[in-house]
Amino acid sequence: MSTLPIGFTCWQAESVAATIPTEAATPSDKVLLATHSPLRIRREGAKTGKQAAFVSEHDVVQEFLTSTPNAGVLIAPVLGESGAGKSHLVRWAHANIPRADGRHVIYLQKTQTSLRDVVEQLLSDKTGPAFDEIRRQVSGLGTAISVEEMERKILAELAEALRSREPQGFLDKPLVGERGLGLLFLDPLFREHLLRPGSFINRRAVHALNGRDPDEPDVPLEFTVDELPLDITDVANLADASKAAQNLFRQVVVNTDMQLEAVRILNDSLDLAVMKAANLGVGNVNRAFMKVREELVGDEIILLIEDVALIQGVRRDLLDAILESSIVQGQEKYATVRTLLAVTPSYYRENLPETFRTRAEASSPAYVVDVKIDGGKTSDTDLVDFVGRYLNAARLGKDVLEAEMEAKKVAPNACDTCPFSDSCHSTFGTSEAGHGLYPYNESAVLRAVRACVDPDNPQLFSPRRVLAGAIREVLMDAAGRLPRGEFPPGQLLGERTRTAGLPSLPLAVRQRLEEDYPKDLAPRLESMLAFWGSAGTRPIPEAAFETFGLDPIASGDGSDELTKTESDDHVEPHHEQSEGLPKSVQRQLEAIEEWSAKEKALPQDIARLVRSLVREAVLARLEWWFDPVIKSPDTETVRKAVPDNARSISIEGAQEGIGQGIEPIVRLERTARNAVLLQGLILIQAGFAGLSGDALARLDAVSVDAVPKARARILTTLEYGDAAMIEMARSLIIGALACGHVASTARDVDLIRAVAWRGEIVRDDADSRHPQWVESYRAYVTERSGSVDRFLSGVGAAQGDRGGVHALDSVRLTKIVKAARAQLDELPSSVPSWGADANRKLAILVQVAPAQIEHWGNLVQRTRRLLPESESYVDTVDAVVLAAREGQAQGLVKVVDLAALEQTNDSARRLDARGVPEVEKVLTDAAGTSGVTLARLLGPTVGKDLKSIAQYLEDTERWVESGISDAEIDSGTKIDIDEAIDNQVIRWIKIVTTGTDNE
Repeated sequence: MSTLPIGFTCWQAESVAATIPTEAATPSDKVLLATHSPLRIRREGAKTGKQAAFVSEHDVVQEFLTSTPNAGVLIAPVLGESGAGKSHLVRWAHANIPRADGRHVIYLQKTQTSLRDVVEQLLSDKTGPAFDEIRRQVSGLGTAISVEEMERKILAELAEALRSREPQGFLDKPLVGERGLGLLFLDPLFREHLLRPGSFINRRAVHALNGRDPDEPDVPLEFTVDELPLDITDVANLADASKAAQNLFRQVVVNTDMQLEAVRILNDSLDLAVMKAANLGVGNVNRAFMKVREELVGDEIILLIEDVALIQGVRRDLLDAILESSIVQGQEKYATVRTLLAVTPSYYRENLPETFRTRAEASSPAYVVDVKIDGGKTSDTDLVDFVGRYLNAARLGKDVLEAEMEAKKVAPNACDTCPFSDSCHSTFGTSEAGHGLYPYNESAVLRAVRACVDPDNPQLFSPRRVLAGAIREVLMDAAGRLPRGEFPPGQLLGERTRTAGLPSLPLAVRQRLEEDYPKDLAPRLESMLAFWGSAGTRPIPEAAFETFGLDPIASGDGSDELTKTESDDHVEPHHEQSEGLPKSVQRQLEAIEEWSAKEKALPQDIARLVRSLVREAVLARLEWWFDPVIKSPDTETVRKAVPDNARSISIEGAQEGIGQGIEPIVRLERTARNAVLLQGLILIQAGFAGLSGDALARLDAVSVDAVPKARARILTTLEYGDAAMIEMARSLIIGALACGHVASTARDVDLIRAVAWRGEIVRDDADSRHPQWVESYRAYVTERSGSVDRFLSGVGAAQGDRGGVHALDSVRLTKIVKAARAQLDELPSSVPSWGADANRKLAILVQVAPAQIEHWGNLVQRTRRLLPESESYVDTVDAVVLAAREGQAQGLVKVVDLAALEQTNDSARRLDARGVPEVEKVLTDAAGTSGVTLARLLGPTVGKDLKSIAQYLEDTERWVESGISDAEIDSGTKIDIDEAIDNQVIRWIKIVTTGTDNE
C-alpha cells in the first residue's frame, strides 16, 4: 500500500470550477445525473387525502406524468427554501422525463428568466402570425432597448398604473390616483433617485432584458420598504421637489402602514408595468400560450419551471394560461398542461394568486424538499454520500464525467485507479458508495455541511450552500494550499463556521494551542481539531496530520496533555465549574466563550467592566517619581489622558468605534488566552476569585506592559514630553533675557535660573520706559509665573498633586535647557498649551521693542540738547542750585515757589546720570537689530533716571528762559538762549563769588 504523499491533490482547481455547479441548471444533464444524490422529498396535500410520506425522485416523476389532470390542468408545486434542492428536482425531472410522441416539454430555467428567454422557450418551434408578432415584440429587448430606456419605461408605466388604479381601502386612497405615488415616479428629484445605479428599478430593468445572473440569490425582484425612496433626504434637498410630491412623501415617510401598503400596490402593478415597458400587450403571452395549447390539442405540454418567482414580467399571463381548462362547452379545445414548478413556501403562500393555489392543490400533491440536519445516523450517511459524490466528480472532471455517462450511463469512482487509495481511505475514510472523502474525513464533512447552513434555517440542509462553500470553495483553495503545506487554513470556511452555531474547541485547548505553537500554526491546528477531530471529540490519525504537513498532536479522548485541564496550573472556568454560579455570571462566561470561539460581539456590559478593571490596574502601576520625574497628575488629567472607554482599553469584537489615529494603551485581541483572562475577571468581580485561576497575575502582566503607553499618554496630555518642554524652556529663557533677569547663558546654572525665574512686576527703570513696553512687561511677567510652575512640575516631584515641587530632576532639566540654548534667536512657534498665553504675551513684549528704542532715543536727544557730553551733569546741577539760591535776592529767578525750586534742585542732584551713556550704548548696539535680539538688548535695567533728568533740564530751561525774556525786553536785544543761559549762570556765579555785577 503506497503511503499518501504530503500535500497530495487528486483534482485541479480549473476542473472544480467547471464541474461543481452552484445552480441546478448549470451542469449538463450527464454531469447532473452523475453527481445526483437522492433527495429527501416529502409528499404532502394530495387530493387523495393520504398522509405525508417520503418519496423518491422517480416517484415524483411517475406520479407527475401519470396522474389524471383536472380538466386538462395539473400543477405540482415543489416547495423548498432557497438552496434546498427544489430546482435540482425540477432539473432532474427534465433530464429523466422520457421524450415521446404527443409530449411537448418546455423547460424554463431560472438562469434564463429574461422576458425574451421566457417567450422564446414558451413558443419554441411554433410558427404563425400570432407567434411571429409576439417574437417581434420581444426581439429588441437587450439590443434595441438599452437598460436606461427600460428603466425609464418601467418607471413611467408604474406611474401610469398607479394613476389609473382605483383605491381599494382607506390606506391606499392617498397612494393612487392623480396625486398618489405616481407623483414620486414623475417628479424629477425622486425620479433621479429611483433611477440611481443599483436601485431596484435599475436591477429590475437588467433582469427584464438579460435575466438573472447565475451567482445572484434566487430571491424575486420585488419592491420592499427599503426600496421606497425614503432616504432621499440623505442625498438631496427635498425643497427641490414639487409641493405635491413633498406632501405625499411626508405622509409616507412617517406612516409604516402606508409604506407597507405602497409596497403591496407597487408589486401588484409591477408585472404589468414591465410587460408594457417591453412593448408586450396585456394578455399577449396568455393568448400566445393558449394558441400553442390549441394547436397541440390532444397532446400534453410538460411545463417545467425551476423558480416561478424569477419569471420576469409575464408571470401573471403565464399562470392564467396554465390554469385555463382544456374543455370548452364539453369539447376538448386545448392541450393538457402538466406543470412542475419550484417555489419557496412563503412565496407560494403569500404571492401566488389564491385561485392558482386552489387549482394546484386540487390537481396534485405538493413535493417538499427540506432535508433536516438532525444528527441522526441516516441523515449523516446521506450528507456524507452527497459530498462524496461531488468530491468524486471534482476528481474526474466534467469531460470525463460526460464521456463516461455517455458510454456507460454510470459515473466511475476516481479512487479505483488511484495508487494511494488504500492509504487515503484508511486515513480519511469513504462514503457508503465508496467515494473517498479526502481532503475531508467523515467528521470534517459533517461539520462543513453544518457550517454551510442558512442562518435563517439552521436545521435545513442546503445543497447549494454546501456545493458553493464546503466543496467548490474549499477544493479550489486546497488545490493551491496543499502543495505548499498550508492546508487546512485557520478558520476553515470562515464566517460560515462562526455563524452556524457549531460547537467549538474547549477554551483551554485553544489557549494551549496559542501558547504552545507558533502564531501561524495554531489556527491551522485549531481547524484540524475542530473539523477533522469533530471539535476535539474524535481522534485524528497521525497520517492525516502528516499529509497536511503538520506534526501530529493527540486529540479526542479528553485525557491527553493538550485537552486535559485537571493537571494544569491554570484553572479555567469551564462549564462544569460554572455549576453553582448565578445564572447571570454563567451567561457572561458563555458570552465570552462565544466571543472568542465564534467571533460574536462581546456584550457591552462585559466590555465596560473589563475596560474599567484593566484601566484601574494600569493606573495603579503608574509611578511618577522616576522616568521621568514629574509632579503627580491630577484626577482630571488622568481621566482625560486615559478615559474609561475603548480609547484606552480596546477589545477586539466589542463593537467599539475608535477615532482614526488613536492607539489604545491596551488591545485585547480575540484569543483564547484573553478569553480566559476575561472570564477570570468576571468571576473576581462576581466574588468567585477562587475560580479565576491566574487571572490577577495575567492582569498584572497586561498592566505592566501598558504602563509605558499610559505614562506617555499622560505626559502628552500634560504636554511634558521632551520636545514640548524644550520649546517651553526656549520661551522662558528668552523671556528672562528680554526682562533682563539674566545677562548670560554660558553656564547651565544661568539657564536653570532663567527658566525658574518667576519675575518681578515692578522695575526700577519703569519711569524711563515706554508705557506700552511697561504694560507688556507686566502682562508677561504676571502670566509667566503660572507657566514656570507648570514647567517645574514637569521636571520635579511634589507631595501629591496639590503640593509644591520640592525636588527637581537635574539631569533631565539640564538636558532640556541645553537643547533650548541652541535656539534662542527667535520665539518658538509652538509651545505647550499651558504656556501659550505666556509665550504670546512675550511675543507682544518683543513686538514693542522698537517703540522702546524710539522712546529712549527721544529722551536722550532731549537730555543731550541741554547736557552735552562735555558737561558734567552733577556740576551743572550744582551750579544751577547755587545760582538759583544766590540769584533769588537779585530778582533773577522768575519762579513763584522758590522753596519748591530748591527742593527740585536738591532732588535732581541725587539723580543717576550714568544711565544716559548706558542708554546711549544700548541705542548704539541696537542699530540694525530686531526681534528677539533687540528685545534681549532692552531687558537689563538701564537709564532709570533718564526721563527725570531730561524733565529737570527742560524745567530749568523754562524758568531761565523767563528771566532772559525779561532781559530782552529791557535791552531790546535778541538773546541766544543757550549762550544766555551760559552767560547768566556765569553772571550769577560771579555775583556769588565777588559780590559785584559789572553789567
